[in-house]
Amino acid sequence: MQKRWATLLLVLASMFGTVVLTDVVLLVVYGPVRTLEDFYEPDGRFGYRMKPRAEFLFASPYHGYSATVRTNSRGLRDDDVVTPKPAGQFRILLLGDSMTAGLEVNKNETFEAVLEKRLRVFGDVEVINAGVRGYNLDNIVAFFQHEGASYVPDLVFYLFVENDLKSAATPEPNQLDPSRGFTIRGAMGWLASYSHVTFRLIYLREMLELRRERDRDVGQVRSVDVPHGLYEMLRNPSHASGPAYRFSAQRIATLATWCEQVGAEFVLVGAPHRVEIDPESQAWWNRYLAGDRALDFDGVRAYLEWVSASHALEWFDPIPAYRREWRADRTYWFHKDQHLNARGHALLARELARHVEARPGFQAWRSGAAGSWR
Repeated sequence: MQKRWATLLLVLASMFGTVVLTDVVLLVVYGPVRTLEDFYEPDGRFGYRMKPRAEFLFASPYHGYSATVRTNSRGLRDDDVVTPKPAGQFRILLLGDSMTAGLEVNKNETFEAVLEKRLRVFGDVEVINAGVRGYNLDNIVAFFQHEGASYVPDLVFYLFVENDLKSAATPEPNQLDPSRGFTIRGAMGWLASYSHVTFRLIYLREMLELRRERDRDVGQVRSVDVPHGLYEMLRNPSHASGPAYRFSAQRIATLATWCEQVGAEFVLVGAPHRVEIDPESQAWWNRYLAGDRALDFDGVRAYLEWVSASHALEWFDPIPAYRREWRADRTYWFHKDQHLNARGHALLARELARHVEARPGFQAWRSGAAGSWR
C-alpha cells in the first residue's frame, strides 16, 4: 500500500515538475505573458491614475504587442498639458479606458496622435489623451470633474466600452490594483503575468463560465468584466429594463452636463469591437455562445443610440467604416485581444477627423474666429 502511494506521489511530482519546467521554458523563450501593471498610484479624487513621469515597456508576446509608454506630469499618456489653455487653440479631450489609452501601440500610432496630426494642418489643435486602463464610468466622470474640466476643452470625445456599464446607483470608481489587466487580478493576476500555463487556464475557465451563462437564461445585467459585459449587450436587447443600462446612461448624461458647464461640446463614441465587425468572429460567437438566443451584433450600437435619444446626446458611430473596409487579410486588433492595433487606431483617427472637420464649431474656428477663440 505504501509503495502504491509512493508511486502515485512520484507520478504527481513528475507531472508538476514537467508543468513547471514547461512554464520556465516558455518564460525564457517568450518572456512574461503580459506586463505587470505596477505603474499606477492612488488618487482620492477619481480612484487612481498612472504615475507621473513614468516610462515603461507595455508588452504581451501572447497578444503580439510591445510599446514604450511615457506619462506626463499629470500621469497621462501625452505631452504636458498647458494650463490655462493658450489663446486661439482648439483643444480636444479624449476620455475612456484602455481603448483610449492605447498602451499596446507606440505614442505616434495612437488615434489621439494621428487625429492631432491630421487636424494640425488647420492651425493650433491639441488632442489630449486622458484614457486610463481599467477606468469605468465613475472614474471617468470624476476625472473630468476634478481634472479634465480644468483643461478647458472645446470638444470632448468619450469612447464607450461595454465594461463601463455600472449596475450600482451610487458611484463606484475602480480602485488601484497593480496586477489588473482584463479579468485577471489580485494574486492570480501576478502569477498569470509570468506563468503561461496559468494564463491559459484562467482564459479556459472564463470561456467555460460564458458557456454556462449561455445555457441559462440571465434575467439581469450583472457587474462583470469583459467579455461578459459585451456578451450581455449582444444577448439582451432590452436596454431600458436593465439597471446597469439605465444607471450608465444617467452617468453619461452627467458627464455631458459637466462638459457643457465648461463650454465644451460632448460626443459619445462607440469603441469598435472585433465581434461587431469581423464575420469570422461573429460566426464563432454564434457557434459557441449563442445557444438558443440569437446574438445581436448591433447590440452595443443600439444601446448607444438609445442613450443618445433618451438624453439628447450627440453620438458618433465609427462601426460602419470598419465594416466597409474589413477584409479577411486585414485586421484592426491584436491577436485574441479587443484592443486596436496601429491600423485600427489609424482608421478611428481618420473617421474622428472627418467628424471634427464637419462640425460647425470647428469650421467657425478655422474661418477666422480662432483669433478670438476662448
